[in-house]
Amino acid sequence: MKKLVFALTLAFLALSCARTAEPQERIEGPFLILSTPYHADGSVDYAALVAEARFAADWDTPGIIWPQSNDAVDLLTREEKFAGMEALVKAWAEEPRSTVLTLGVNGDDTDDMLQYAREAERLAEQYGVDIVLCSRPPYYGMSEEAQAEYYDSLAAVARRPVIIQTYVNKAAPVMPVDFLVGLARKYPQTYGWIKEESNQLEANDRQRSELAARPDIKTVFSAWGGWQWLYQRRQIGTAGLISEKVAYAPITSCVWKAMKEDAPYLTEAFAMYRLMIDQRFLKTDALRGYALHYLVRLGIFSNTVSRVHAGRMDGPGKTYSREEKCKWKLDEVSLGDAQIAELDKCYDDMMEFVRAHKR
Repeated sequence: MKKLVFALTLAFLALSCARTAEPQERIEGPFLILSTPYHADGSVDYAALVAEARFAADWDTPGIIWPQSNDAVDLLTREEKFAGMEALVKAWAEEPRSTVLTLGVNGDDTDDMLQYAREAERLAEQYGVDIVLCSRPPYYGMSEEAQAEYYDSLAAVARRPVIIQTYVNKAAPVMPVDFLVGLARKYPQTYGWIKEESNQLEANDRQRSELAARPDIKTVFSAWGGWQWLYQRRQIGTAGLISEKVAYAPITSCVWKAMKEDAPYLTEAFAMYRLMIDQRFLKTDALRGYALHYLVRLGIFSNTVSRVHAGRMDGPGKTYSREEKCKWKLDEVSLGDAQIAELDKCYDDMMEFVRAHKR
């Protein structure tokens, strides 16, 4: 009997040690926003969406997020977002990964957001997958009162951590740091993870104030494509990056590893990352842009097609009215032979660098 108890105890300890940390303990590092893949006719390619997520996971990306970027938040129908969310949750249920699956639950207003939050919770429950949520302020949240109602309502529905993106558009106020800290103290299991996306250098001052509120504030992520990521990590203490850079998952994971280890090659790794996202000899320099070429080259996407806004910015602060915001047209990245040759050379050099520093 004693031998049986001892054996069961050892088995339990082994299982406990093998368990992955809870999602809230792993919300740091590069959380990469998935680019939405489309078929040639503009319909969503859900198989490619899952392949993209798995590619990021294969390169030890700490987290992925979808739907979150403008093409996914504004230019997909609710049914398309639900279908993509389910495809990703089902894929993580069938083949669990250590990469944290994060679902965007963004809304034009509180009622809109709650539909996505409830669906995300339903999917997590149905498939038994631990996920995280991410939400930017309401698109039509033109007052702090509207934003407070939005996040109070989300906290009433969410049963898991929520990363708050601080910026949505020029017409909506950027939430004060005290507001974010107050949410984290009021709902400590839900809030305290921040993607700080305020304007340029203002982000640095806000990040310092947010991190001064630890432990209520758990993680502050860099944003804006990572152009200040190195400075904000070393001099301020941010703990990751949120940006639509999945094609560069190998180098973002390399940079993060170097950051955690304070490796001597960190500055060089970050310089390689900046090289990859700063190809100024191209016309297309957007969140998706020429990165779509890499996703096609990798065999993840079948084309470089995108949905882009076709509506008029007819609202305050260069925003869209509800009638105009969902209008889209198709666009496709077109590259010349010399441009492709340079992009491919840069990617090959990036991969050589990553492999040289991967242990």
